[in-house]
Amino acid sequence: MAQRTDPEHPGVSVVTHYVSARSIEEAVAKAREVLEKPGGVYGDQGLYRVVEVVEESPSSELRQQEEARRRYLTTILEAARTTVRGREPGNPDAGLMSVLDDFFTRAVVFPDPHTGGVRPRPHQATFGWTSEPAGITHASDPGRALALFLLAYLDHHGLAITNPGTER
Repeated sequence: MAQRTDPEHPGVSVVTHYVSARSIEEAVAKAREVLEKPGGVYGDQGLYRVVEVVEESPSSELRQQEEARRRYLTTILEAARTTVRGREPGNPDAGLMSVLDDFFTRAVVFPDPHTGGVRPRPHQATFGWTSEPAGITHASDPGRALALFLLAYLDHHGLAITNPGTER
């Protein structure tokens, strides 16, 4: 990944290129040789500088997926908390909160590990949507924050849920 060094330069601020090489140093040298010249993507030497080089392998791919999932979840969570702050629904139904928390924990925080996506580590909750005994619910701080966000959003639009256990 290379970052633009001159903020006035009209090109994009960050560019990513993939290079096959035997080492990180060789990859950087190959990228510069092809891209760092007049008319090249990096332009004349100095317009872009390499700021990150990542070696890809099966183990690094899983780590990168987990890091991306965490960044995405953090972004969603910060937006939810910022939006809801001061607008929390008054006294939400405990059963409804538990169900929504369980849903967001399963669907967003720790997605189903049987789909081939990111797999929770052993100390994290795993779900087995169909193989798990009935009645087991899971909770997480992000799941609760997202549940409150949804309830506040529905309330804001006049769609507050009342007596959730009696209407089916």
